Amino acid sequence: MSTKGPALSKDETAARPKRLTLRQRVVWGAAGLALLALVMLLLARAAFERMDEAQARSNAAHHLTLDGQRLLRLSGELLLSQGAKSAREALARTMTHVSDDLAALPQSDPVSAEAALKWPQLKTHIDDLLALRLIDAQDDSTLIAYGRLAKDMEAFKPILLAAQDRAERTASDELKAGELWLVGGLLGLTALTALAGIGLVRLLDHQLGGDPGLARRIARSIAKGDLDSPVPVSPQHPKSVLAALEHVRMRLLERRAIEAQVQYMARHDSLSGAFNRASFNELLNIAFAQARRGSRGLAVLYLDLDHFKAVNDSLGHAHGDEVIRITAQRLRELLRLGDHLARLGGDEFAVILQQIASPQDLEVLAQRIIDALTQPVMLAGKAARVGASIGIAQYSAEVVDCEDWMHKADLAMYRAKTQGRGCWSLYDEQLDDKLKGQRELMSDLRAAIGSSQMSLDYQPIFAHGGEHLLGYEALLRWEHPQLGPLLPQAFIEPADAAGLMEAFGDWVLQQACAEAMRWPSPLTVSVNLAASQLLHGKLIKSVTAALKSSGLPALRLNLEINEAILLPQREAVARTLEGLSHLGTGIVMDDFGSGPASLSYLWRGQFDKLKIDRSLIEALDTDPHAQQVVGSIIAMAQALGLQVSAAGVERSGQLAQLNQLGCNEVQGFLLGRPAPMKA
Repeated sequence: MSTKGPALSKDETAARPKRLTLRQRVVWGAAGLALLALVMLLLARAAFERMDEAQARSNAAHHLTLDGQRLLRLSGELLLSQGAKSAREALARTMTHVSDDLAALPQSDPVSAEAALKWPQLKTHIDDLLALRLIDAQDDSTLIAYGRLAKDMEAFKPILLAAQDRAERTASDELKAGELWLVGGLLGLTALTALAGIGLVRLLDHQLGGDPGLARRIARSIAKGDLDSPVPVSPQHPKSVLAALEHVRMRLLERRAIEAQVQYMARHDSLSGAFNRASFNELLNIAFAQARRGSRGLAVLYLDLDHFKAVNDSLGHAHGDEVIRITAQRLRELLRLGDHLARLGGDEFAVILQQIASPQDLEVLAQRIIDALTQPVMLAGKAARVGASIGIAQYSAEVVDCEDWMHKADLAMYRAKTQGRGCWSLYDEQLDDKLKGQRELMSDLRAAIGSSQMSLDYQPIFAHGGEHLLGYEALLRWEHPQLGPLLPQAFIEPADAAGLMEAFGDWVLQQACAEAMRWPSPLTVSVNLAASQLLHGKLIKSVTAALKSSGLPALRLNLEINEAILLPQREAVARTLEGLSHLGTGIVMDDFGSGPASLSYLWRGQFDKLKIDRSLIEALDTDPHAQQVVGSIIAMAQALGLQVSAAGVERSGQLAQLNQLGCNEVQGFLLGRPAPMKA
């Protein structure tokens, strides 16, 4: 008897639905996955376009805030410069920038609309000020135009800040939405790919007559680590182990990825992504060997961030870490393929440069790095400025080994620090002896702090007319055992770069306050502060401790701050000045007129007195222009309710001019030289 079933008729065969072949199923599945992937990518792209638009609006609002603040500063500079052409052009350019920034903001936003509504009136006041042919701080028309501008600008600033805040929040929201779309799309694609892979394996097993159960058991054994023998093969279904073999391949790929990640972590700094010190030393040894074999154009850059400690102290270590990450990213964008960036630790970076054609190429790159790192870093809505000092050492026959090479770059960086920071220095052969002498001097200075080698001289300060004594300015002196008496100009800047000014500052404050307590009241004592003291968070505690230990009333202590150190780290400086003001001490802006004064500090009421720079006083009795400048400064300061002091009065003609101009205080060799206070 036949075991075959009845044969199907032609009609039944035609009526039976056709099944898709294996190739057709794979093609349709791949097409479906590709279509879904395309849809997800289009959605993610739309989200990122919205992110770009929001970020552009945020950048425009940020630029608008900066340009708005710059308007008031430039109008003050226009007033001080008596309408100089450069000041007029700078103010006009800034007005154009503000108009462009306002146009870039969405007018549908109420805050942006309010800013656009306020701007024409403010622009009219600026135009009125620019329209004056003669701009003089003592002229009524100038003062009226300037007063209107200052009043409207103060009302305009909160609107700018609100517009920037709204734009930044909008950009943040769009970024989060874009991230969600992207993560969702990736997760969806991953899930679809996994399901497709599982379906394909089961389909292959079914088509090949295999045993899926055996594949699953082998995969579990491999995952647990129990399978030491070769992968078994079923005699009945020899091709059922395809899925297990694919699992083995994936496990090998995962292991290789983990090993690569471990190797990366071992060679790179986890915070910045740059090479770590160990990897840098290996690369430097390779570069040194190449140089020995005749390769040319090799150099090492040694970078140290300026004012980074102030960021950590004022904003916290989390924001300090963000500065390190952004710094590394900016450096990577400037370097070429083949150059190596490393973070040596803290705020120190190093770069190995290859194929340098000439020293001019190094100078251009170093300046570009300084310009890039000087740009502000936005941290929690606040702009932090750091900058960098760079030392450069090219390979030459005089380089003994890698340690000597790095030592030369370190010496050059140290010289850049002592030259005022924010600059670069190229190593030369005369540098060794000079910097060695400076470091020895700093070593002697470190040992001299608080010893009998250090002393204070006091120069008298007189009231208007030069007859009534008001107090003294404390001036530091150092009696070096070998070099003899040294003035502060010989060691203050290197000491500041070497981080010694904190110890110096505490000692000077203690000595000056204790000495002033022995004087009859109300004689005052003035103490100069360095940049590192002002940026450090311990200054207020140091001043408080000096006043408490001496018993000196706070109103008899004046703290003199050079105007040049007010511009970097504005927020940190403002907080310190506010704390000193709460103590009740007098705050003096020293050397006013020697650099780009920050007039906003004067308008905030954080200073009690201006001390005019001695370079302006020097020409006061011989140069009519100097008389006009000094007269404008005195008029402006007194209009703001500030006292005015003049340093460097050495001739009777200078004193007569200052009396005529109404200067409140005077000091100089004509009235009294610095000298130790008599017991």
